[in-house]
Amino acid sequence: MLFLGDYVDRGNYSIEVCIFLFSLKICFPKEVTMLRGNHESVAMTEHFTFREEVLRKYDNDESVYDAFIECFECMPIAADVNGDYLCMHGGISPEL
Repeated sequence: MLFLGDYVDRGNYSIEVCIFLFSLKICFPKEVTMLRGNHESVAMTEHFTFREEVLRKYDNDESVYDAFIECFECMPIAADVNGDYLCMHGGISPEL
């Protein structure tokens, strides 16, 4: 399975979406690939209220938000599928 990003703008359950996908990645590391989308940045997580959601659900613990950002920043921005397809999120900024 290949996920192309934008995990942080899934409404009121963005954290749960991220945790579910991270859990899949941990359980099936070779079968799951998560790419970084254009929303997985500090600016966009604040714009889409992901930061606010994390702080609200985790008792204003900034370290939880920082851990999400650290994970996002480690994600690849593109994937090669069998040498046939180059996959990436369509909104990746040249600034990344």
